[in-house]
Amino acid sequence: MICPRCGLPHPREDTTGLQTVLAALDHVLDTLHPTRAADRHITRALEAQMGQTIQTRGCPKCGGTMYRTIDTDPDGNQTGAPQYVCSNHTCGTVE
Repeated sequence: MICPRCGLPHPREDTTGLQTVLAALDHVLDTLHPTRAADRHITRALEAQMGQTIQTRGCPKCGGTMYRTIDTDPDGNQTGAPQYVCSNHTCGTVE
C-alpha cells in the first residue's frame, strides 16, 4: 500500500497505526513550519493540473530515494504504474 500522505510504501497490516502516527507527525511539522502545509497544498494543486504525481520510496539496494512519475486522470486517479528509479546515479536500481 502506498501512503497517501508521504507516497512511501507501507505494509498493509501496519496502516491504521501508521496513519495515526503520520497524521500526528504532519500536525507537529505543520505547526513548526507553517509554510510546509501551504507548500503541500500548492504541490497537490499543481500535480492535479499537470495530470501527474510523483511518488517516492526508499531504495532497497543503497538506501537512497527512488522516484516514479504517475500519470493521473482529471480526478487524480492513477492511470499507469511505471517503475521506480533510484536517484543515486551509482546505484541505478529500477523496480
